[in-house]
Amino acid sequence: MVVKALILGAGYGTRLQRDLESNSSYHHLLGVPKALLPLGGRDCLITHWLDRLTASGFSKTDDIYVVTNEASIKDFYLWAERHDIPSDHIINDGTTSNASRLGAVPDILFGIDAMAANTNDDLSVLVLGGDTLFLHDFDLDQFLAQKQKGACLVTTYTVETNQVHKFGIVETDHQGIIRSFLEKPSPDQTESRLACPCFYLLDSAAIPLVRGFLSDCKTKQLGLEHYDATGKALAYLYPRIPLHTHTISGRIDVGGLQSYIDANDYFAKK
Repeated sequence: MVVKALILGAGYGTRLQRDLESNSSYHHLLGVPKALLPLGGRDCLITHWLDRLTASGFSKTDDIYVVTNEASIKDFYLWAERHDIPSDHIINDGTTSNASRLGAVPDILFGIDAMAANTNDDLSVLVLGGDTLFLHDFDLDQFLAQKQKGACLVTTYTVETNQVHKFGIVETDHQGIIRSFLEKPSPDQTESRLACPCFYLLDSAAIPLVRGFLSDCKTKQLGLEHYDATGKALAYLYPRIPLHTHTISGRIDVGGLQSYIDANDYFAKK
């Protein structure tokens, strides 16, 4: 099994940009994509993922890709140059604004198609949200070792009842295989408290299904909000391919300024 990593960095971080504009202490970060924010002693948020990936055997020159947009492509090229990532592994989706963005799921497929052009192998893809990090105790090697052929693997962690409505929540069977996905449900809609972040190891058999999800969205004339949420794609996938789960202790998302400050403080401690 060949596994390559695709980091999602094509969003425009509009909420964070608004927060930065209103706080002069952080004006130097205006226009910086969330994935490239300096964080916890590293030059960029995604450099933390780069460290983990290379420690687990991913090759900088062969296995790690980033999908971004036209507005940020030059900044990602500079990051890639600093870290010896080939420039053709920085994939430009061609969009120039939040209003014209493709959406998260189309960007995943856009990146996968670019990867596939560089390999003839049976390709599995580890999709990582470029604005998300896991806590220090996360073990990528253990996660990868759990992957089974013909199945996908995702992560879950437990959230408090009063936080359920903020997350995509999965329900699993006794083997930890997803049996239902609920997008930001109220707590009384499910007994599950398992959130599922954007960190998916997609089996090669899932890639045509992702394509099918987008085709279904187009046929039904569904709007951007349907395919900009990666959890919607999981809801389409789980009846069609096994989605196994791997438990983690938690995650840190960079959404607004305060979450960035909190993430920076957390990762600066180690």
